[in-house]
Parts: sequence; C-alpha cells; structure tokens
Amino acid sequence: MKTRQCYLFVFNGYSDWEPVLAAAALQQFTDFEVIPFSVDGKPVTSAANLRIVPQRSLSQLNPVEAELLILPGGTAWSAGRNREISPFVREMLRLEKVVAAICDATLYMASEGFLDNVKHTSNDLGLLKQFVPGYRAEVNYLQRPAVADGSVITANGTAGVAFALEIIRRFGLEKDNAQLDFWFGFFHKPEFRSLQFS
Repeated sequence: MKTRQCYLFVFNGYSDWEPVLAAAALQQFTDFEVIPFSVDGKPVTSAANLRIVPQRSLSQLNPVEAELLILPGGTAWSAGRNREISPFVREMLRLEKVVAAICDATLYMASEGFLDNVKHTSNDLGLLKQFVPGYRAEVNYLQRPAVADGSVITANGTAGVAFALEIIRRFGLEKDNAQLDFWFGFFHKPEFRSLQFS
C-alpha cells in the first residue's frame, strides 16, 4: 500500500536516465508513490525524446503531503530556467522534507543557496564555480558520486546508482526488503558491492 509520496520534476530536455533507477525502486518495492509533475502540468519531452505526461502541475503540489522531491539534471538548469519551482523547493526544505538533486540540478541548488550549509557534490567543483559565480560553499564540497546531508541529497550525472542508494538509505528502505536488495543487485554490480546495504 502506498502511504508516502515522492514528487519527480520533469521538464523539456530533462535527463531521463538520471532519476529513473531511484524512481523505479521507490515505485516498485516501497510504500512510495512516484508522482511526476511539470511546471504547468502539460506533457514534456525528455532528452531521449520520450514524451512524458505529468500527473500534476506545480500549483497542485502540497509540500506537507510529500516526503521526497527529486530534481533530475538537464541543460535547462544551467540556462537559468525552471526557477519557478524555487518557492516550492524552499518550503520542502523548511519542512525538512528530502530534496534530491542530480547533475545540473545541483547547479540550481547551489545558485539558490540551498547547498550553502550542507555537505554536497556535483559534476565537478570547477564547473560548479563556473556556472554559479556566487558559490561560496567549497568547504562543504565532497568529491564523491553522491552525498547525503540532512534533508539534501546530491549526485553527479554519472552516479544514478549511488544517487538511488542514498535516497533508499535516507528513508531506511533497504531494511528487511529482500525484493529491493535482490533487484538492486543487478545494477552496476561492482559499485553495488562497494556500496551495498549495511
């Protein structure tokens, strides 16, 4: 039975491969329902030219109802788009709900100051400084595939498995979940062995 909600932001050109493992794990093997949304609720086309029909618009979201927000990468972030979601992201963080950002979505998080006081990662520290001129949180930057600190999870664009694992661990979903453990073992097995549940 689905008792918790995860909002997944989709937009034109979003990097569909980055959040999909986390979303599939949550939807198939946990009590999370994954709800894709776009700013206006209209269909979007991903970077792989897949047409996605969101279930909700930004205005229909309720930060009290959701436990998790996933922000995938895509060039829209570095181009300064998608800023309409900032008040919602800020409210999620205020409520101590988990916000998970991967690849270029970490640039957005940094540009809004959401990474200033948490340990985090991105595609590269140099790129982060280049695309976010006001970035001053280098002391909190970690050169790792994925990092979880408090209510914020960040990952680089090649770390979809590690990103999913950090989300799963953040909610303790690996505990007594043989189906999830078995299914996850099929993905990137060398990485899985080094990061396996414990």
